[in-house]
Amino acid sequence: MRWLLTVAALACSTLASAEAPRSIKVTAMSEIKVPPDEVVLQLAVHTRDKQLVAAKRENDKIAAAILSLATKHEVPAADVKVTNLDVSPYYGEYGVRQPTPLAYDFTRSIEFRLAEFKKIEPLLSAAFDAGLSHVTGLQFRVSNQRHHQFEARKLAIAHAKEKAEHLTKLTGMKLGLPIRIEEDVEDNWDAGGFGGMMGGSMVSTQPKLDADEQASSQSVITFVALQQVAKDDDHAAMLAAPGQIVISARVTVEFEMSK
Repeated sequence: MRWLLTVAALACSTLASAEAPRSIKVTAMSEIKVPPDEVVLQLAVHTRDKQLVAAKRENDKIAAAILSLATKHEVPAADVKVTNLDVSPYYGEYGVRQPTPLAYDFTRSIEFRLAEFKKIEPLLSAAFDAGLSHVTGLQFRVSNQRHHQFEARKLAIAHAKEKAEHLTKLTGMKLGLPIRIEEDVEDNWDAGGFGGMMGGSMVSTQPKLDADEQASSQSVITFVALQQVAKDDDHAAMLAAPGQIVISARVTVEFEMSK
C-alpha cells in the first residue's frame, strides 16, 4: 500500500510540474462600405371621420390610388405591400378628452421597394397628389447583404491572424493553429435600413391633425417642392443621397503558441 501511495505522489508531482499549454487570444473587427442598391419607402395613409365606416371608405379610396401608382411607375407587384392597419377612436386633444369618441382614425401603412433611386421623387409626388398623409421612413439597403457579410468576416479573420502573428513575434514565440473561434453577432442594421426617418406635413387632403400630430410633423422634406425644382433645374441636387452602408464583422480567435 505504501508503494502505491509513493507512485501516486510522484505522478501528481510530475503533472504539477508539466508546462501549461500556451495560447494567445485576439479580437479583430472589419468594416466594408457598400453602396445601397435599393430603397424602401414607408408611407402612411391616415383618415378621420365621425363614422368609422366613412373613415375606412375614404382610406380605401386613397390607398387604392397610391397602390395603383406601382403600375404607372413600373414597380413590380411583389415590391409593394400593405404592412399595417390601425383603427382607433379619437376622444379629443389631451386635457379636453370626451367620454365618448368624437371620431375614428383609420391608418394604413404601405411600403414600396425601389431598385431605381430616380423614381423616389416622382413616386412620392404622385402619392401626395393621391392623398398620402405621411412618409414615415426612407431606408436605403443592400439586397445581397449575405455576400458582403462573408467578405467582412473573411477580413476580420485575416486581421485576427495578422495581429496574433505580430504579438507572438514581439514576444519571441511562434504562432500555432487556432484552437477556438468566436464571432460576435453584428446587427448591421444599416444594411437593412438607412436610418433617415421622415415625417410628413405635406400639402394634403387629409383631416386636420391634433396638436400632438402637428408637433411631430414639423421637421420634413417637401418632396413636391423639390420635384418642381428638379423640373426647372436639371442639375438640382437629388432629394435623397444614399451614401454608403457599413457592414461589419467581429471575431475572437485563440491560437496555440510555442517557443
